[in-house]
Amino acid sequence: MVIGGCTVKTRAYGSIEHYKARLVAQGFTQEYGIDYQETFALVARMTSVRILLVITTAKSWCLHQMDVKNAFLNGELQEEVYMHPPSGMELPPRMVLRLLKALYGLKQSPRAWFEKF
Repeated sequence: MVIGGCTVKTRAYGSIEHYKARLVAQGFTQEYGIDYQETFALVARMTSVRILLVITTAKSWCLHQMDVKNAFLNGELQEEVYMHPPSGMELPPRMVLRLLKALYGLKQSPRAWFEKF
């Protein structure tokens, strides 16, 4: 259910600076009612954004945009979700890992993060 990727970051002259790894869930293998109960995608309508900008301008308020890096990783899962260990991690045979926090790729990650937010 989970795949990992590893990127090698190099310095300008070619030597290895560090390895950057990530763990991404294969959410397409999840089944409704078993691995997740509900999906969620918060989308702002363009009309709402325009109204916000008009009010902000009219009242001379300061407006800031915020981008949260690794936002989904802060969401706590309500369901029990298990994964196979990523390659390179050694566990006893027939053992799996239970996720406590959301990962990118899980169908319930957006809702878990929004509830935490």
